[in-house]
Amino acid sequence: MVTEKGHPRRGISVYSYQMLLGKTMTLEDAFLEMYDTGATCFELLTSYIEGYPNPSTKWIDNYWRMCEKYDLQPSELGHWAENHLHRGPGATVDEMVEQLKQDFRLANLLGFTSLRTKITCTNMMCDPEPGWQNYIEKALPYAEKYNVRMQNEVHLPTTLHTPHIRDEYLEFIHRTGTKHFGFNIDFGTFQFRQAEGMPKRFGNFEDVSKPEEIVDFLPYSWACHTKFVNMNENFEETTIPYAEVIKLMIDNGWSGDLLSEYEGPARYGSEKDALRFGNALLEVPDQIRRHQIMMRNLLGY
Repeated sequence: MVTEKGHPRRGISVYSYQMLLGKTMTLEDAFLEMYDTGATCFELLTSYIEGYPNPSTKWIDNYWRMCEKYDLQPSELGHWAENHLHRGPGATVDEMVEQLKQDFRLANLLGFTSLRTKITCTNMMCDPEPGWQNYIEKALPYAEKYNVRMQNEVHLPTTLHTPHIRDEYLEFIHRTGTKHFGFNIDFGTFQFRQAEGMPKRFGNFEDVSKPEEIVDFLPYSWACHTKFVNMNENFEETTIPYAEVIKLMIDNGWSGDLLSEYEGPARYGSEKDALRFGNALLEVPDQIRRHQIMMRNLLGY
């Protein structure tokens, strides 16, 4: 049986503009930039929501005005399932569920159907804190109620064959049969070489995700961070095998959202440090525009 080709949406994570937001760029400036690249959808982080977790009616109305004006569809809301917001004992299961419900309601209000749910980690490999299943499973009925899907991010140095990804998270999905928990596959997991001007990569380049590994995870993924760190003048990402990964996604019928997420040299250190790698005011938007051109070339639209 021939699988129908996928038709992913091309979008941008507002996080890409973080070096500029609140300094030289407003949220509306970011919307204008995204619109100008031809992107059709976006990821927002809760930290960009004024008055989070209870934004004012004025802020919400202005948010929807921007979505309509710039013809951008909400894709994914980045939030945290953080078990240690305060000193002392961690949150109880019920407290964690209430925290998640709060964000589910907000995501629904703002039109997001996917969530980048950052579960509390215990180390640099992003191993989840023991007991995560207890509150995530208890929150599943509320995710269904508010029509949102939690996605754990597979972020370097985590790979698609890291034990907690293949064994814990996949086993949880299979055991519960849920359609409301899955993976945001960050393309940094495929990065196979160092980029000039970048801090040393966590882990090593001998242990990275192989493009073909993505196929097993596509049924449980609705939005991905198309991470990039270095776009050259030929509109090529020089450290990640984009063409191979995108082809596998399309050939296997994946039609989720591909969200450009810039984490190149201008994103690291202080603003003064960023200037050593080129003016961040110009480099960040230019790199994002180059990435969107590459994505348009790969997707054909």
